[in-house]
Amino acid sequence: MRATKKTKTTRGSMINYSMQELDLITELPEPIIQHIMSFLTYKDAAKMSVLSKHFASAWNCFPSISFDETLNMGSCARLKEDSYEQPINGIDSVIRYAIENKVKELKLDIVGRQKFKFQAHYNLPMKVFSAHSIRVLSLKGFMLEPPQNLTVNCPSIKELNLEMCKGMQTLKISGEKLKIVVIELCQGLDKVEIDASNLESFSFGGEAHSSCRINLVTCKSLKYLSLRNAQVTDEWIKHEVAQFLRLEVLKLVYCRLLENFHVSNSNLKTVELRNCFKLQKIEIYARSLNTFAYGGDLKPSQVIIYSPCVHAKLSLSADRGLSDHWYTNLREFLACFDHCKELEIDCDMDMALIVPINVRKNLLAPLYDLNYLKLVTEQKPKNINDLVDGLMWLAPCLSKLSFISNCQEKSLKFEYDKARTIEDDLDCCKLRPIKCWRHSIRKVTMGNFDDCENMILEKFLAESALRLEATSREGNACAEV
Repeated sequence: MRATKKTKTTRGSMINYSMQELDLITELPEPIIQHIMSFLTYKDAAKMSVLSKHFASAWNCFPSISFDETLNMGSCARLKEDSYEQPINGIDSVIRYAIENKVKELKLDIVGRQKFKFQAHYNLPMKVFSAHSIRVLSLKGFMLEPPQNLTVNCPSIKELNLEMCKGMQTLKISGEKLKIVVIELCQGLDKVEIDASNLESFSFGGEAHSSCRINLVTCKSLKYLSLRNAQVTDEWIKHEVAQFLRLEVLKLVYCRLLENFHVSNSNLKTVELRNCFKLQKIEIYARSLNTFAYGGDLKPSQVIIYSPCVHAKLSLSADRGLSDHWYTNLREFLACFDHCKELEIDCDMDMALIVPINVRKNLLAPLYDLNYLKLVTEQKPKNINDLVDGLMWLAPCLSKLSFISNCQEKSLKFEYDKARTIEDDLDCCKLRPIKCWRHSIRKVTMGNFDDCENMILEKFLAESALRLEATSREGNACAEV
């Protein structure tokens, strides 16, 4: 078991000072002495406090202390299975010390590296929530009682974190000063209700297949909302989110009841939807939206985003078979993002983005108006020519195409000559109303590719682009074709 009360400390060892050095240090202002103590372990900082009255005063008023101890766990491990007195007394002592000494931040973790059986038997005293000095309270692994229906009033707490706590089915939290609430992997929760008019951030992470309901009706100041494995419905999203007039970030992950996602909020800046497997339709009316992130399959048949400058990020899971049906669905799905300022695609298979030639004949390019496309990959593309050709078919009028791998970006920048009348069309686009990228590219600038890739791309572009005049490498002179 481990109990911690900590804001920022790192392990250190007690420093041996000479008397002259000690005299100089004792003359330092109290905040500086406390800063020095913050780099020591709890035991060493306590030893330092007895060296002078000034040190003792700094220690007694210390705003952050780390109890990085095992609370006699060696002895505890040898106790009988039904005896938990020794470690429990240790936790009680930490809590009592924190309250008596008006500690501002209290973090208690009784899970640690090993899950000792007593953690499920320790009932946290409710007085810790009502302590007037505590501003930040983090609890991990505690039993919260009374069981089933628990109401917690936090008159002074600004940030509350509950992780892996148990013992309640319904949890109601209130507090006028609450700004941040995080509830993560708390067992058995059926309902969470927050009554905090000044709450700005709420994060809930339920266990797999959790059916926990969320009530945030009074939280009118909410700016950040993140829900994972929560029981939220289409109606909840449509009506509740519209009431959060200050909401800027909305993240929903593994919310399995969502089918038709509809949100209207003029203040929203970020919307993230990941692994909501039943989603069929997405509608977002948010003129301030600048980032939309989606993760999952191609099931949504309709994505409507009313925002003038949105940056879309798509994490796609490809079908292993890669049938013609996959590519048709890919084309329909990507077409929903044609208006985006920037599109970023992260796909687990490069080949899933290269529409076969025989399939292209029956489809129009989905991203004709897109200017900037990013592809995020874990590995270096096996065939850079095929990948460039496939991505340029999807978005034939790109100004920039980037490849991001291992935090390194490689790019192609394109200049076009669209004013010239095209009479000698290539066979690939005869009788088609929209011509592919090969017809109007005039110049290509390559950035950050290695020499081998540069030569391969230069040859490919020279052979493929009908009106290519020059290629260049960033920082180098142009090479005429």
